[in-house]
Amino acid sequence: MAPRLEPAETLVAGEDASVELLADHTQLALSASRFAAGVGPTPPAHVHAGHAEMFYVLDGALNFQFEKGEAVARADTWVVVAPGVAHTFRTEGAARFLDLHAPSCGYGTFVRTLSTATSEEELARARATFDQQAPPATGGGGSVVIARTGLDGESIIDRPGRRVTLLVDTEWLAVSESIYGPGERGPEPHVHHDHTDAFLVLEGALELTFTDGTLRAPAGTFVLVPPDVVHSFANAAETARFFNFHAPSCGFGEYLRGRNPDFDQHEPPADGGLDQANVVACSLGI
Repeated sequence: MAPRLEPAETLVAGEDASVELLADHTQLALSASRFAAGVGPTPPAHVHAGHAEMFYVLDGALNFQFEKGEAVARADTWVVVAPGVAHTFRTEGAARFLDLHAPSCGYGTFVRTLSTATSEEELARARATFDQQAPPATGGGGSVVIARTGLDGESIIDRPGRRVTLLVDTEWLAVSESIYGPGERGPEPHVHHDHTDAFLVLEGALELTFTDGTLRAPAGTFVLVPPDVVHSFANAAETARFFNFHAPSCGFGEYLRGRNPDFDQHEPPADGGLDQANVVACSLGI
């Protein structure tokens, strides 16, 4: 039986603030947050030593502060913060945004604890168990990538009925934006051995096919396919727009450019691969 859509895990549910945990996989964790004006978080400046943090602004704006300046990211903007980069952020007015961590480094446990903490001591303990440290006195390293959908990115395919744009191309995560017309199909059924493949449907609907059945994923759906799960995808109805994530990227950007013939994509194994029950499929509620 194909995976079913489930509600995301609600961590905070209020009139002024909502936080959901959509995925808590070793290779990729994802939360979605909504804050009214004046109530958004401002975490202390910090670095991640062993993973990258990525934000996507759905509505409103986030103001980021880095060691060497600041940047305002408005709706439809990606911000990718490499390991070692000191950063913090705050909302500018009301805002909705996604927060991704690749690899997760325990982000799911961390954000669950943050949502229930009642004191600074509990907050400090939560931060101590996660890959989040105070910026080093000597300064951080790494880079920051800012990409606006529709304006930035590298065009891979642009023809009637199909457009693919590579927005983020880092070793930790690759993000592409695709627009598929009716009848457009992705690759044939396949598996990835070493990385996670995930989708966020923005408009229309995708049909994701697994060994035993098909999942229809309408706009607002997030689907995470772990390594070794056989899958394919297509658009059978109205035009669909979606993000596709690969974490770690395993050279996905070069694969799209036609320069990585050894990309981690393989024929379905004879034993049927990993049980599709491991797929995460949930609706973005905020």
